[in-house]
Amino acid sequence: MSLPAEILLVGCGYVGTRVAQILRDRRVGLQAWVRTEASRARLSELAIPAIVGDIGSREAWESLTKPPGFLLYGPSSSRGGTVEYRNVFLAGLSHALRQFPETPLLFLSSTSVYGQLTGEIVDEGSGADPDSETGRILREAEEMVLDRGGVVLRIAGIYGPGRTRLLDRFLSGEAAISTMDRWINQVHRDDVVSAILHFLALRRRREVVNVADDEPVRESGFYGWLADTLGKIPPPQSGESRVASSKRRLTHKRVSNAKAHALGWKPLYPSFREGLLPLLPSRTPPPVPGGKERCNEQSY
Repeated sequence: MSLPAEILLVGCGYVGTRVAQILRDRRVGLQAWVRTEASRARLSELAIPAIVGDIGSREAWESLTKPPGFLLYGPSSSRGGTVEYRNVFLAGLSHALRQFPETPLLFLSSTSVYGQLTGEIVDEGSGADPDSETGRILREAEEMVLDRGGVVLRIAGIYGPGRTRLLDRFLSGEAAISTMDRWINQVHRDDVVSAILHFLALRRRREVVNVADDEPVRESGFYGWLADTLGKIPPPQSGESRVASSKRRLTHKRVSNAKAHALGWKPLYPSFREGLLPLLPSRTPPPVPGGKERCNEQSY
């Protein structure tokens, strides 16, 4: 499998920058699209070419006259609400599809579109009926992509170097275990990157694929492992978990990555334990029970 020769990368943040660096090193023709001049300057220092503009602007899209070989659509809403979500994921995407109707497309979505509440296992055939407005916007965008034959990656909660939100809450004493002891679904940044590269090369059509690690974990198990590993007290139980994003209603489900495995992808970090050990505060980490230590160079 080979990567597309030319790619337009819409959005180049935490995950996108790492993708862009790898594509640069592999000498793939690449152009990133970012929101601000500061972002363009940051990418310029990494030798990644970028344009600046509002992706929700029809005029901005119409200024791009040469169709890219492949469109990788993964912008951030910059923690915005429904107005920004509509601008980024509906307006921008519709302009992209209108401007480049024949261009293959990979769209980065979120497992937050699964609104299940009873702890069941969900896969790509499960109902995706999010309760939040932002989740419904993502679902609408997904359907636009699928109608054009594109591929949708539903990505679980991303963590990795420089992004350890749940660990930070634990260390600050802000973490709490919900009454239902919710399932947490996560994936390491490097595994998101590898999944993007894998499906860019695989060139599937009209496909939805979950990108998550192999082991959903209950809050009690996640924080219990952190407590044991760091020699600290587990967080208390609370009537409502405080680890959820304000954008989304609390959900309670286990995201299956079996389809991604069947299509040839597997995570470098099969569970949170392998992924978090290198990111813990300086100490000598204990061996992972039942696992392997790794030295490989994150929506829940």
